[in-house]
Amino acid sequence: MATTQPLRVRDLVPDFRACLDECAETPAASWPDRWRSRYLARHPDVFQALDRDGTWSGAADVADVLLGLRDRASELTARAQAVRGLLPSAVTAVCGALDWSDAGDPVECVVLVGLHRANGWADELDGRFALFLAVERLGTPGDDRLLVVHEAAHVVHDRRAGIRDWPDHGVANGLLTEGLATQVSVEVDPGRPDEDYLWFGDPGRRSWLDECRRRWPEILGRVRADLDATDPEHYAAYFLMRDSPFAGDLPKRCGYLVGLAAVRRLRERHPLPEIASWPLPRARAEISGALVNLPAPT
Repeated sequence: MATTQPLRVRDLVPDFRACLDECAETPAASWPDRWRSRYLARHPDVFQALDRDGTWSGAADVADVLLGLRDRASELTARAQAVRGLLPSAVTAVCGALDWSDAGDPVECVVLVGLHRANGWADELDGRFALFLAVERLGTPGDDRLLVVHEAAHVVHDRRAGIRDWPDHGVANGLLTEGLATQVSVEVDPGRPDEDYLWFGDPGRRSWLDECRRRWPEILGRVRADLDATDPEHYAAYFLMRDSPFAGDLPKRCGYLVGLAAVRRLRERHPLPEIASWPLPRARAEISGALVNLPAPT
């Protein structure tokens, strides 16, 4: 039986709701300043981590976001409570799958309201990866668990291999990290189709998976040619939803499927905890080898 991994959960949603309450009594022109002072400034370490490029503090659409969330205050609180209920068992399951525990190093989870940019991610906070969950983008509890498991796998992977120090936009390490996190989700919550693990239950993704399989030789060839790339545009072509000049008409996020297929091949010879402990040079070499004549997932 897996040992329960200590957690530190920080729920920022009450402060966001207080911000909404204050905004309701003031002109919309003042909302961005109140959002910064009433919400961001109360958690400077969190928002310093999220605002390295000015995306948060300098966002031009804050008033529109607040207006869109004004009537959702109770829903945001309910979603925060629901996802907090998922965290202990999900994180413990991930730690068991990757054979990691440290009573003196709790996994930090930040529950917050974001800017509609993403539903969940792992990022550095106080020198360690932490799990961030944006409640305004969360869905049903069953699918949210897949998201929590996936992002928690990144956090634990960082504990084992220090992936926060790997290139942010490395195609090779992106294949390993995303493939590993997805495979952890498969093994922790088995029995769902691949598109659920790759899209966290987002409906209508079967056609995406079918297209990736149909175009597999082309996708695999492109990935192998760009394997050593570490720039944002090559990375975006395989892992992000935004456009990239290198993507052409490739299916968005097709690198996730390639990474999953590669990690499954590696999983035939190596247990997940071993894969999660590889340093970057070993990870790159193993991914490169796994891509040779890699068949499409069935």
